[in-house]
Amino acid sequence: MGRARVALSRGTVKRHSEAVGLLTGPGEYAFVKRGVLRSIVMRCPDDCGEIVTINLDRRSGPAWRIYQRNGHLTVYPSVWRSTGCRSHFIISQDNVFWCDSGDAYEESTKELMAQIFAILPAHNALPRHYEDIASEMEAIPWEVLWACNSLERMGRAVSSDKGTMFRRASSRVPKRRTLDIFG
Repeated sequence: MGRARVALSRGTVKRHSEAVGLLTGPGEYAFVKRGVLRSIVMRCPDDCGEIVTINLDRRSGPAWRIYQRNGHLTVYPSVWRSTGCRSHFIISQDNVFWCDSGDAYEESTKELMAQIFAILPAHNALPRHYEDIASEMEAIPWEVLWACNSLERMGRAVSSDKGTMFRRASSRVPKRRTLDIFG
């Protein structure tokens, strides 16, 4: 069957074992909810057949955040399995993006890029982490990161060495692309 490109919801249940029983194919998932959302139980989208449990309850240790917009699931941060198939993937808007294959979901809207550009620090100021920008904007961190990367490719922003901190580019830096994102 191969790697899944889509994450598919199979519903919400009260127990982990019930969730596992609902999953038949790679990328399928179910929420476990007892009072609050506890976890996402997923059949590994790498098609190894294993079950991946993504903790959503901070009381149980480090937890992922989820965003649900228009019925689509985004999970943050990425899921990186340290055992089994060792897959590393992002779930964004029900799509699975593979971190080891050069998959890139960088479809940023001009509107989002303009909003981010408006709050980016000046070229001579300290850069800001994309997660902080996302928090201020109440936006999905993946979408903010991809928009910042788009701004950088256009010569409008520069990033830190790790590509997580951004500020405006100096107006003296030539633009890599001439497309005006604000027009």
